[in-house]
Amino acid sequence: MTFSGSALRQRSRALLSFACLLGAWAAVTALRLVDPIVLPSPWSVARALPGMLRERLLADVALTLGRVLAALACACVLGIPLGLFLGYRRRTYEVLSGPLHALRSIPASALFPLFLLVVGVGETSIVSLAAYPSLLVILANTVSGAALANKRRLYQARLLNLTTVQLLSEVLFYEALPAIFNGIRTAVSYSLVLVIAVEMFMGLGERGLGRAIYLYQSTYRIPETYGAIIIAGTIGIGLNWAVTRGHHHMLRWVPHAHEEQ
Repeated sequence: MTFSGSALRQRSRALLSFACLLGAWAAVTALRLVDPIVLPSPWSVARALPGMLRERLLADVALTLGRVLAALACACVLGIPLGLFLGYRRRTYEVLSGPLHALRSIPASALFPLFLLVVGVGETSIVSLAAYPSLLVILANTVSGAALANKRRLYQARLLNLTTVQLLSEVLFYEALPAIFNGIRTAVSYSLVLVIAVEMFMGLGERGLGRAIYLYQSTYRIPETYGAIIIAGTIGIGLNWAVTRGHHHMLRWVPHAHEEQ
């Protein structure tokens, strides 16, 4: 894959910012400006990583990643078809838009007791809680993308006597795809944050990256705590990169698609 000059400059600036952040971190710890219990050196964090890997960290990462992907898959399977239908049937969406916006205003964490009552305690609760805000984000973005579809293409589809299902899947889906990917990119962040938060504070899962962070912090293993947090951030960056690559691949027919972030 080739990159344009602007894309290369963007990646160079990102790498430079990471290098500056690492340098500032190393300088602060070397000069003892902050207590090592609060901020360990990057080298101590790096030395802690091999021991973390021997303590089932990879299994924790895999478990958290599986929960995030499961929540995202549920949100996409439900949110995209429903969003396409509501974007096509604007009058139906106008009736439902009020309750949908009200649901988006409720923090997912506030609904956690309700999720426990409805779906029970266990993996289903973790995945459902993470899927809830992701579903609403993907739904809203899909509706917006479908509403902005090219009217001429929709008119031609009707002239070809396409069924509603054919029109949604073969015409409207591709028209709304840029907005759908924007929603998925946001939903990835929501899913990761909520899964780690539930693992960390709700205590539903015995394992998971969030649980590992909590256990490291509660036993004052500060380098391991920072290492697990950095791994969580790396997972987020990797998921965002994967969505962006999928965006570029699926929308390679759109002008300037590869120049988007």
